[in-house]
Amino acid sequence: MANLLRSISFKIFGVAVGLLVIMVLASGWSMYTTSQVNRQLSTLSEALLPLTLALEDVSDEVLRAEVSLRGIRYGEIDAGNCKARFDAHQAEISRLIDEARRLRDAGGQLAVLERNKLQFARVGPMLDNIARSRERYLRDIGVLCEGLGADGATAAQVTVVRADMRDIDELVAAASAELGQFVGTSASIVEGNQALALRANAVMIVVASLVGLLLAYVVSRGMTRPIERLRQAARAVQGGNLDTEVRVTSRDEIGDVATAFNQMVVDLRDKERIKRTFGQYVDPRVVNNLIDGRASQASEGQKQIVTVFFSDLVGFTSLSERLSPGGLVTLINEYFATMSAPVRARSGIIDKYIGDSVMAFWTAPFAPPTEQAALACATALEQFKLLEDFRRRVPDLIGLRQGLPPIDMRVGLASGDAIVGSIGGDTSRSFTVMGDTVNLGSRLEGSNKVYGTHILIDQNTRDMAGEAVRVREIDRIAVVGKSEPVSVFELLAMAGETLPLPEDAVQHFAEGLAAYRAGNWPEGRKHFERCLALHPDDPPAEVMSKRCEMLMRRPPETWNGIWILTSK
Repeated sequence: MANLLRSISFKIFGVAVGLLVIMVLASGWSMYTTSQVNRQLSTLSEALLPLTLALEDVSDEVLRAEVSLRGIRYGEIDAGNCKARFDAHQAEISRLIDEARRLRDAGGQLAVLERNKLQFARVGPMLDNIARSRERYLRDIGVLCEGLGADGATAAQVTVVRADMRDIDELVAAASAELGQFVGTSASIVEGNQALALRANAVMIVVASLVGLLLAYVVSRGMTRPIERLRQAARAVQGGNLDTEVRVTSRDEIGDVATAFNQMVVDLRDKERIKRTFGQYVDPRVVNNLIDGRASQASEGQKQIVTVFFSDLVGFTSLSERLSPGGLVTLINEYFATMSAPVRARSGIIDKYIGDSVMAFWTAPFAPPTEQAALACATALEQFKLLEDFRRRVPDLIGLRQGLPPIDMRVGLASGDAIVGSIGGDTSRSFTVMGDTVNLGSRLEGSNKVYGTHILIDQNTRDMAGEAVRVREIDRIAVVGKSEPVSVFELLAMAGETLPLPEDAVQHFAEGLAAYRAGNWPEGRKHFERCLALHPDDPPAEVMSKRCEMLMRRPPETWNGIWILTSK
C-alpha cells in the first residue's frame, strides 16, 4: 500500500481526481446559480405575468358589466334577464379573482428573492379589497335587478352599481399598475441575475481551470525536474564524467530510477577502475572484451590472419649491469611506455614484455586485415623516430652521463595464419597468438643481427602492406625451426617518405642480390661495393659483399640462393 501511495500512477490519479472534484464543484455552482435564475424566471413567467393578466381580465370583465349596465338605460335589459346577465359577470369576476389568488400563492412558493416574497404578500390584501368590492357589487346589482321587476330601476340604484364597478376597476387598476411595475423590475433583476450567473459560471470555470492547470503543473514539474536531472547526468556519464550523482528528491519510481542510476555510476566507476588497473598489465581492449562478457569467445581460440611484431633493445644488458634495481626499472618502464604508445595508437595489441623485448600483434577485430600489415610497419618506423629522443633522455633517467653503451633496437615483422585466443589454465590466462607466423616474427627480429638491419619483414607482410611501404629485399633465408625458406625485406620508409639511402644504392643492392642468387658472385660483389660507395653506412651491403667474396673463395657444391641461418 505504501508503494502504491508513493507511485507516479497514484500522483497522476490524484491530479485527475483533483481536477474532477474542481470541475464537479464548478458544475455544482453553475447548476445552483442556473437553478436560481430559472426559479426567478419561473416566478416571472408562471406567477407574476399570469397574475397581471388575470387582473387585467377582471378589469375587462368589469368593463363588460358596465356596458351591460348601460343596456338598462336603453331598455335592452329588463327584469327577466337582468339577474342572469349580471350573475354571469360576477361569476367570471369571481373566477378571475380566485385564479389571481392561486397565482399569488404559487408565486410565493416559487419566489427566491425576499423582495419577490414581500411583493406577493402585498398582493393578498389587494385581492381581498377587490373581493370585498365585488361582494358589494353583487349586493347592489341584486337590488338593481329587483327594482327592474317592480317599479323600475332608479337612477340612484344605477349610480350605486356604477360606483361599485368603478371601485373594483380602480382597485384592479392599482394592483395591475403595481404588479406591472414589479414585473418590469423583476424582469430587469432576472436579466441582471442571469448575466451575473453567466459571468460567475465563466469565472468559476476559469478559476477551476487555472487551479487544475496549476495543480497539474506542480505535479508534472515535480516529475520532470528529476527526469531532467537524470538526462543531464546521463549525458555527463556519456561524456566520461563518472563522478556524476543525481540528487534523489522523491520516493516514487523516479526516485527509484535515480537511486539505480547512482548505483550504475558507482558500478561504472568500479568497472573503469578495473579497466585502468588491468589495462596496465593487459591491453585495455582485451580487458574490455573480458569485462563485457566476451571472454568465452576469446578462450575458444580462432585461426586468423595476424601480423606479429617482435622488438629487442640492443645494449640494454651492458647498461643494466651498471644500474641499481630502481634505475633499471625506471629505464625499462620508460622504454616500454615510449615504444608501446605507437602500437596502441595504431590498433596493435601488446602481448607481453619479455625482459627488454616487446611482443605485439595486429588482428581482427582490433585492426582490419587489409590494414594490419601497414599499421605494423608504420608503428616500427615511428618507434625508431621515438628512439632518438629516448636516447637523449637516458642520462637524465639513470643519472649517468659518461661511458654509456650505444642503445639501439631491432624489429621483426611477420604476417600469416595464427591461433588467436585466451591461452592458459583455469587460474591464469593470457590473450595471445600462437603458430609458425609467431615463430617467424621472432626469428626475423634475431636475423637483424646477421645483416646489421633494424627492421626485417617477411614476404607476406610486404605483400599485405603493398604500396603503403618502401622496402628492399635483403635475402632469401631458412630460419631455425622452419624448413621452408622465406624472402626477407628491410623496411626503409612508408610511402611518400624519404629513403634513408640513395635510390641508386637501392638499385645496386637489388642487382647485386640478383647476381648473388644466380651464382655470379663477382658481379654481385661489384654491385654491393658500388652500393657501399654511394652509401658507406650500409651494413646489409657490406655483409652481402663479404659473403660473395667468401663464396668466390669456397664455392658450394650446390647453390640455390638460400642462406641457412644456424642461430636464433
